[in-house]
This record gives sequence, structure tokens and C-alpha cells, in this order.
Amino acid sequence: VKVLGCNGSGSWSGVIKGIDWVTANAVRPAVANMSLGGGANQAVDDAVRRSAASGVFYALAAGNEGANACNSSPARAGTTNGVVTTAATDSLEREASWSNFGSCVDIWSPGVSILSTRRGGGTTTMSGTSMASPHSAGGGALYLSTHGADSPAAVESALKQAATRTSTASKDGRAIDRLYVGGF
Repeated sequence: VKVLGCNGSGSWSGVIKGIDWVTANAVRPAVANMSLGGGANQAVDDAVRRSAASGVFYALAAGNEGANACNSSPARAGTTNGVVTTAATDSLEREASWSNFGSCVDIWSPGVSILSTRRGGGTTTMSGTSMASPHSAGGGALYLSTHGADSPAAVESALKQAATRTSTASKDGRAIDRLYVGGF
């Protein structure tokens, strides 16, 4: 569901409408990735929480401000069961310098120099938590491919249990638990 324009901007009301559409129309098991963010917005966070409660697993980008993800929406909704906020690591499993961090971050995934599709066709290399979050969404989808009756909270739990603890820490001193889906 596209909620942002080609320039990458949009309104919170448009984002909420997109979340509500997913909630009403998703064929479960379902996974949603939200590679977007902005300032704290309770209505957006509530829409994500309602959707997760309806059975949709959410992967959220933590944000790229090098700040506490708990101050951004929808990243701060990662405190909800069935919702995973994803921060970014580099190729050495270190926190990307610009990645948001904090207690709202559930898992860390590759987010630096990721090969991605390019608008207009072809591929390009991109960096950001918008590149890290789809890794978590993909991990959730992979898990659900063999555990289709499981709840979003069970998906979150499985991703966290399978994560690999790195030898590095984030800016706030928390351990970096990197996404690992090899066991799924």
C-alpha cells in the first residue's frame, strides 16, 4: 500500500488511511513494512497497534537521525507486541552512525550500502533504516511461511530469539542483536 508520493513525502492522515486499509483488507498471515517516519504522532502509533492486534505483523524503520527511536512515529510503536522496530548496522555489525537507537528498537538489520530497486527501473545502492526494516519484514514472512497460524507477537518473539548478539553496542550502551533467519 503506497502512502507516500514519488518524492517520499506525505501526510500522517494518508499514512493512517493506509494502515487502516491494511487492517481491513489483509489476508492473514500478513506482514507490513513501514519504511517511513517522522515526529511523534499518537494517532499513527495507535493505528499500527490496532492493525497488529488484528493479526498483521509490522516491521518499522527506527529512523535515521542518530537519536532515540522512542521520539519518532511509528518507530516508538515498537514497544507493542507484534511490532518490530528495526535499527541499522553496517557490514561489521556496528550501529550505523545515523541509525536511531533506544529501548523502542527491537532488532538490528543490515542498513548500509544495500542493493535496492531504483525508481524508473534497475538497481541502486542505498543506506538507511528504510533498508534495514524490510529485512525484518522478510524474516517475519519467512517465519510465517511455516508458522502461518502464529500471532504477530509470536513472530516478533521468534525473530528476537533467533537474533545474534554482536560484540558491539549502540550509542546508549544497549547490546546490538542482529537479525538472523537461517533457522527458519
